[in-house]
Amino acid sequence: MATTNIFESAFPQQAQQGHRATDSPHRKIELQSPQDLTYLIANVSRAASEKLDRHLPPDAPEGDLRQRVEVLVQAYVAETFERAKDSIVVNGIEAREVELGEAGKGEEELESFDAKLAQKIQSLAAQIERETLYLANKRRRAPQETARNFLAAFEEQGRVWDAKLEREQEVRVAAARKTELQVGRVERVGEMQSAWVRGREDLAGLKGGMEGTLERMERARKAVEAVEK
Repeated sequence: MATTNIFESAFPQQAQQGHRATDSPHRKIELQSPQDLTYLIANVSRAASEKLDRHLPPDAPEGDLRQRVEVLVQAYVAETFERAKDSIVVNGIEAREVELGEAGKGEEELESFDAKLAQKIQSLAAQIERETLYLANKRRRAPQETARNFLAAFEEQGRVWDAKLEREQEVRVAAARKTELQVGRVERVGEMQSAWVRGREDLAGLKGGMEGTLERMERARKAVEAVEK
């Protein structure tokens, strides 16, 4: 039983003339204008960038890797369309001839796709996106960091003040212990009484100042908790 050639059965006229169907040239891609080719290149580049964003987001730590991959992808797209121009016809004219004709008109027309320029634009766009994300993160974290730094500085100042007050009290206690008390004739009782009253008022003022400091520290702590929430 003879085996039927599927290529000859599909194209009987070519088979009768002694030509195989696979010997005939492929039909070229037909476009209506050079803008159609530019549109196709832009769409493919955009689709490649979207897929790259899914697998390597711009804000991912692998920023250098994404940039290298992006350059390679855009170069591949540019080379693919450059090779495909031999199989493209624009309004019945070869794509390369149309490209040369458009360049020779001297009018302001769309230029041919520049792979290097596209790579540079893509790199700049990625850099702008990274800087934008960095600034957005800074704006989000700045209030919390400022509140924490203020609270830390306030607490440190309180510790320094407490240590200073404790040292002064120790010095006064030591000096009081070295003082010899001689009981004799008491003079200027009124002046001593006034001094005692002033001392008591000073101690009361110091106590009030410490309470105010504690209240401010508590308000600062509550402000930090509110910002972090």
